[in-house]
Amino acid sequence: MDTPDYHHPVRLPPVIISEADREKLYAVATSALTHGRMAPAASNLLREIYRATVVPNDHLPANVVGINSYVDVRDNVAGANRRIVLVLPDGASTQPNAVSVLSPLGAALIGLSEGSSIEWCTASGDRRSVTVLRSTPSAARSPTLADMQVAQLERPM
Repeated sequence: MDTPDYHHPVRLPPVIISEADREKLYAVATSALTHGRMAPAASNLLREIYRATVVPNDHLPANVVGINSYVDVRDNVAGANRRIVLVLPDGASTQPNAVSVLSPLGAALIGLSEGSSIEWCTASGDRRSVTVLRSTPSAARSPTLADMQVAQLERPM
């Protein structure tokens, strides 16, 4: 009798994050590791940070999901689309449709590009899968004029 092969390789989509987002995400995740019920979410977020390509703040493409991005996603299991804004945990209660980076969905979305899909299993064993349809940086994510002027001054001529 043949035994089924349960070892299917999982292909994870590439993840890109800015240096500033990496610092914020790492601080949030390491802090959450000390809270028992938040530890699994923090571990998921740390895994995404470690596998990410980190780019300078001004090199993060606009179509990549970052902190404070508006994201149109398709739930590939339920077949439903929705728009969320990806936020740090303290912003989840202050914005409509906010999803924390410490949630399973938030950790899965960080750093994905438009058109990318990712799949995971919940703690109860349910399969989840989402596709990023569109990612738009919010004003909070966009660099300020002062940030751009400082970056301009720091560049070698």
